[in-house]
Amino acid sequence: MLPVIAVILLTQVGINVISDKLVDQNPTNQSIQIKDPTTGEVTTEIHPTVVWPTKGVITLEFAQSSMYQVFHTGIDLASKLDEPVNPAMDGTVVYAGEIFWGYGKHVIIDHGNNVVTIYAHLNKIYVFKGQKVTTSDVIGGQGQTGWATGVHLHFQVNVYGIPVNPRVFLSQ
Repeated sequence: MLPVIAVILLTQVGINVISDKLVDQNPTNQSIQIKDPTTGEVTTEIHPTVVWPTKGVITLEFAQSSMYQVFHTGIDLASKLDEPVNPAMDGTVVYAGEIFWGYGKHVIIDHGNNVVTIYAHLNKIYVFKGQKVTTSDVIGGQGQTGWATGVHLHFQVNVYGIPVNPRVFLSQ
């Protein structure tokens, strides 16, 4: 049987390898290609309008390690308490609530095409499950809820439920 740390490391390495294969930018037509996780073939090509979800300084990048985690599943942006947070893309809120560990107060938005974004550690939430949102809507304010070492937004993009580098979307 593998020690727990070995299982964690293998899981994180696996996520990193798989996430690199799920999305690609197509510079020819400014689109994002979504690929099937089992075959690697392009299943959808999307042309989303994508914005940075909040103002702030990047304190941790996707896949970076910190003293608290081996593999970071998103981008952390630090600013002031209640700095407005907007959806990076238009979509539908599928979760708006709080857990007292991990993400703390957070919002999950479905953008279709197996793309979901997560906005975590919020101080306030201004949206509800089922609400349609656009990039101009304020969905919450930066906070320090859940497992957070300071006020910031943890911004995560999942494709087929697997974290991918948000910069693939943000550089459009």
